[in-house]
Amino acid sequence: MQVAYYALRRFCPYQGMIQVVDVGGARAYSTDGRHWTVRLQSPNARGLAGGQADASQTTADDLMKALNDRPPLPFPQQDRIELWLLDKQSHLPLALVKTRRSIDEIDAVKDPSWRPFLSTTTGFQCAALAAGTQRRASGPIAPARAQDVLERQVNLAARPLPRLQWFQRLDDGSGLGQSGMRVDEHLLGRHLPAEAFPELLVSDVWEDPTTRALVQDYHAWHASLLLAHQNLSHATRDWLEQAVHRCPAKLLDNYAMFPEVLDKDAMQVALVSAKLIQAS
Repeated sequence: MQVAYYALRRFCPYQGMIQVVDVGGARAYSTDGRHWTVRLQSPNARGLAGGQADASQTTADDLMKALNDRPPLPFPQQDRIELWLLDKQSHLPLALVKTRRSIDEIDAVKDPSWRPFLSTTTGFQCAALAAGTQRRASGPIAPARAQDVLERQVNLAARPLPRLQWFQRLDDGSGLGQSGMRVDEHLLGRHLPAEAFPELLVSDVWEDPTTRALVQDYHAWHASLLLAHQNLSHATRDWLEQAVHRCPAKLLDNYAMFPEVLDKDAMQVALVSAKLIQAS
């Protein structure tokens, strides 16, 4: 029995990391390291001939054994094929749209827009945006929804004809350009250095200070999820650990998947806050 243990980022839109136990014919998935969902890749054994049913049962047994014998979390992160929305002027990566585990899994780009949140998400705020709205208003008004402004500003930086390109990320963090949507021939096969890719989800380099604040607050909002990413720089991980105190609600579901913690004492304080929020 061949078993693969790996982690992937979940997208469309970004929803954190998922851990995978893969035996080929079946997989088990977990988003918190405690609860696992099993999915058989082969047809359901119900109504099959005896040999097929036996094979399905064997696959399920193999998966259960692999799941019980799994190594400590987190598993190695393996989604190194990334689809990026490109900046309309520089044609450099602007916002991460989705990822895949191998080039063979690359699919056609159907939606050229970057989505920051699920449609059901509420509560994301940006103090800089709210303050700017109040300064421009003649009287008290409700500020625009921060998540809508963030989505609009990032997508505007790629429009009117957005380009999206797949990249194969290499061991040193650099990337090889693949196909995508509206990818000109001279962009195919290009080799971009690691510094050309935003370390998190969206570029934090913006001339407009409000958009810059929106992106920063977006990453802070997702700090509990982003801390599960592997190969983050020390400075970025330190910033995310501080930011998690602002949005600790998701911490309990993601803490088991953190590859490292720099300030363990401060993280314990954040975990206590998360438990109090969950209990309330």
